[in-house]
Amino acid sequence: MKPNQSSSEYAGIRQIASLFGKIAHKFGHVANRLNLMLYRMDFGQRDDDIYLVTFPKSGTTMMQVILYQLCTDGKGNMDFHHIYDVSPWVSNDAFLKRPVRDLPSPRIIKSHEHCRDYEKGTKGRFIYVYRNGMDVAVSLFNQNRNYNNPNLTFEKSFEKFMTRNKHNWFNHLKEWFRNTHKFPILYIRFEDLLNDKQGQISRIIDFLKLDVSNRAVERAIEFSSFDYMKSHEDKFGVQPPDLSRKVFDQFIRKGKSGEGEEVSSPDQKSEYQVKLEKTLGHYKDSFSLD
Repeated sequence: MKPNQSSSEYAGIRQIASLFGKIAHKFGHVANRLNLMLYRMDFGQRDDDIYLVTFPKSGTTMMQVILYQLCTDGKGNMDFHHIYDVSPWVSNDAFLKRPVRDLPSPRIIKSHEHCRDYEKGTKGRFIYVYRNGMDVAVSLFNQNRNYNNPNLTFEKSFEKFMTRNKHNWFNHLKEWFRNTHKFPILYIRFEDLLNDKQGQISRIIDFLKLDVSNRAVERAIEFSSFDYMKSHEDKFGVQPPDLSRKVFDQFIRKGKSGEGEEVSSPDQKSEYQVKLEKTLGHYKDSFSLD
């Protein structure tokens, strides 16, 4: 504060600056939504589109690889630069203002969006992969610590996971399970992918009405394995905005379940179970720590 400014003048200026900051943030959010709407219009819809929907850190990339092999009948070469080249994350492409990708059908479209973000009557089919929430919380913590904040603690990360507003894991699952738009959806548990991948692949083939060879199934299992994906992490990892930088190498981390039980405290487990019961009701057994 300058010597000739009163404290009331200073406070007034701060309030005005804060107000304009909020307005700018709001308009920025609206602009992003409009850009996404326009991008989606350019991207278009097809009857055989496949929307792969997850909350982050729930097996998205593994399922992208499986679907890519199944939808190409095992002929899909894994020599792409990045998985987004063959299975785009449309909202991210819109945000980064990248050109609309011209892809053959069926298109495999990655999404972390809520069910309400899709208009009723959207063409195509949806595969929703979900994972135990405590394991998601641990995986999110590790990714945010590795990429954004090396001083982040699990306690702080878990608190945010539990207290985030409507854009949280609990509400994401609740919306997609309710499915008020009556989309055709195949629900797959991440844990079942780990324990019975071939069985889940059979469910996917039946749901999408695919005619695939045994070779396609074998390639889907091979290329979606933890060992393969970890050794080719540059094809799957988070891409920094500046693509000339090294691709992050901690995206494929462990590929297992049960860390939530190992890492969380009794109080955190209790808090999770209470919110699980309140938010997801009779769906809770799929995400319980018991």
